[in-house]
Amino acid sequence: MKVTEEKIMKIGGFVALGIILSLILTYWLMSGKSKEELEAFSNMFGGLNTLFSGLALAGIILTILLQKNELTLQRQELVETREELRRTAEAQERAERALNRQAENLKISAKLSAMSTLVNYYGEEVSSNKGVFGLQNEYSDPQKKRMEYILKIEEILRRKELN
Repeated sequence: MKVTEEKIMKIGGFVALGIILSLILTYWLMSGKSKEELEAFSNMFGGLNTLFSGLALAGIILTILLQKNELTLQRQELVETREELRRTAEAQERAERALNRQAENLKISAKLSAMSTLVNYYGEEVSSNKGVFGLQNEYSDPQKKRMEYILKIEEILRRKELN
């Protein structure tokens, strides 16, 4: 049987109410009695000290049990918190890897864009030189540079496909 805080509070309230009512009833019954009668009456209840000591011990035991339940709940929460932190760390590592891949792809994209611009530039150079000089051989400087950059672009794309 599991003892809940609500049950304990109800029991504690009833015990406190019973003690207060007993004290009021005792005061009402004993008012107006002589000293000898009061002493005889108090000797009659000498065993109540033992009863109250037992109740105090029961209260301490009950408190220990409540603390045990709370510690069990705290341990469970700690395990759940650790698991959540582990999952968060894993998600953060995955996000970091994705961000690194994205940064690498952006670098490659920028490099390809720059090389594409150079290929276009040297292509225009080849076209404009052809119009001016008439003939264009395969060893001309703009044509060679254009072909170099085209090969570099193809190499970068091949490496990217392999990854």
